[in-house]
Amino acid sequence: MQSMQRKKVAVEIACGQHVNSAASPEDLHKLFVQALNSGDLDRLVGLYAFDGFVMARSGPARGISAIRKALAEYVAMKPTLQLTTRRVVQAGDTALLVANWRFQGTNTDGGDVSASGTSIEVARRQPDGSWRYLIDLPNGLD
Repeated sequence: MQSMQRKKVAVEIACGQHVNSAASPEDLHKLFVQALNSGDLDRLVGLYAFDGFVMARSGPARGISAIRKALAEYVAMKPTLQLTTRRVVQAGDTALLVANWRFQGTNTDGGDVSASGTSIEVARRQPDGSWRYLIDLPNGLD
């Protein structure tokens, strides 16, 4: 039985799903900060829809594989992220989120990375009732 549960979790992680799913759009920000600050790439990727989009430092990332690769760059910086939700507007199974954030980490060359901004995200309710990011624009419309 325990082996079956491990396989289920492994499949969920491989597919970008995770047991720590967002029950509301507001939960996405909280779970994102927890996952990134703890360096848990699987949990972080699990917050995104399979057909999601992220505007990453390295450029646009479409689909869960590209999102995983883009987020791995952030996780590698061993960051500390502070995030304050400014606004959540929900219309049915879609939500718009706006947040202020401050990111501090270490680049691959050992240099400090410090950035801040205002993000805009679109989230979508999944068939299981959880919420995932569909569009993630960390720097808003800039």
